[in-house]
Amino acid sequence: MAGRTPREEALSLAAKGREESIAALATLVRIPSLTGEEGKAQAHVAALLKDLGAETVVAEPDIAKLFERFPRIAQYPTHWQHDLILPYAELPTYDALKTSGLETVLNYKNRPNVVGIFRGTGGGRSLILNGHIDTVTIEPTGEWTRDPFAAEIAGGAMYGRGTSDMKGGLMAALMAIAFMRRAGAKPRGDIVFQSVVNEEHAGNGTLDLVRRGVSADAAIVLEPTNNTVAVSHPGGLYWQVKVPGRSRSPGARWQNGVQDGVSAIEKLPAVIGALVGLEKRYNAAVRDDPMEKGRAPFSLVIGKVLGGHYETVTASEVTLRGGAYFAPMVGDVVEVMTSFRRSIDAANAADPFLKANPARVEFLHHDDSTRQSPQLPLAVHMCGVLGERGGKNTVHPGPFCCDMRHLVNQGGIPTIIFGPGTIAQAHKPDEYIALVEYADCIEHLIDFIWAWCNEDAATV
Repeated sequence: MAGRTPREEALSLAAKGREESIAALATLVRIPSLTGEEGKAQAHVAALLKDLGAETVVAEPDIAKLFERFPRIAQYPTHWQHDLILPYAELPTYDALKTSGLETVLNYKNRPNVVGIFRGTGGGRSLILNGHIDTVTIEPTGEWTRDPFAAEIAGGAMYGRGTSDMKGGLMAALMAIAFMRRAGAKPRGDIVFQSVVNEEHAGNGTLDLVRRGVSADAAIVLEPTNNTVAVSHPGGLYWQVKVPGRSRSPGARWQNGVQDGVSAIEKLPAVIGALVGLEKRYNAAVRDDPMEKGRAPFSLVIGKVLGGHYETVTASEVTLRGGAYFAPMVGDVVEVMTSFRRSIDAANAADPFLKANPARVEFLHHDDSTRQSPQLPLAVHMCGVLGERGGKNTVHPGPFCCDMRHLVNQGGIPTIIFGPGTIAQAHKPDEYIALVEYADCIEHLIDFIWAWCNEDAATV
């Protein structure tokens, strides 16, 4: 180490320790942590943090306090086996959860957040490194050609559920801290490592840390961006529309020349037209946000049609299910939800049957969007590090919803999305991460953390 700075020593250790870093990621990938079953993986993370000397806090999210503090944003807990099973017409509420009978499966028992605090020597800028430990289901299992929990390595990639989304980013941050500690690199500012639960379809893990007052001068959400910098992300909705009908057999569909049996399927064109019309109206509005150039402000997906029970009886109900992403410039997520309801109300009013038997729109999950300036000092600083290291040093909008929204919107913390892996691998069979990208991220983070946390806190 003679003649080397602590930063240089940490970078040297990371370069020499790439096999160690890969083995650490493999160990984490081999611990299943599907949403709702994060406990064992979180215990592993907590043990790693304690071994590194962190002040470690393990605490389950408090759902009652979340709804009390953030009534427009808090979500019902989710579980991969009981996912999105409690719809709501306007906003979810804690009272509705308590009376639903679903608290036995929608809860945070044995699902704690894990936070490790590494105290700085004093006076420097603090930094949160945030990632979620939970992963989506491995269904459809028949489409995997590799064991989703084996962390198999082939062709320079590691395969397994969570490799890109987002155990790669989580472990990259932890290994960056480990190499810095081993090198004796003690920055002036605090480093706050967060491994959170239930990011998928809820975000309550990070939201609860915001509620508890865990903060810093800046944050990095370690979602997969191929080691590039994003400063915004869209809002999102999961929605459903229940369309009614009146069940009749062919012999009873008409009574004295008057139609009595009405299939809910017959009413789908009016409802679908209303939803597609909503998308067209949002996308027809003039937008001048340069960060969203070339992208549709509003993207509607109709993903499922469920209904009917017998071929010779008119369907008594059909449910449409889908999602929507919308750019930050479109507006507040609750306002978008109101627009959904108004569109279905208009379809009901224009159809005599639906006017008397209205279709009903409900929501299963909602995300607020996040928009920050591409000149955000945190983003500029990271781009400077990447430029010096030969990485891509431009800022772009994030293409997916994530926990950045809670850190920025509710916590008031300047935040970027930056991590290894690609969102194209998220939630799919044979998910993988390029190992060179993972290893590079560790070194990028060492460089950034050392520079950021050694600047005066007053210069944020």
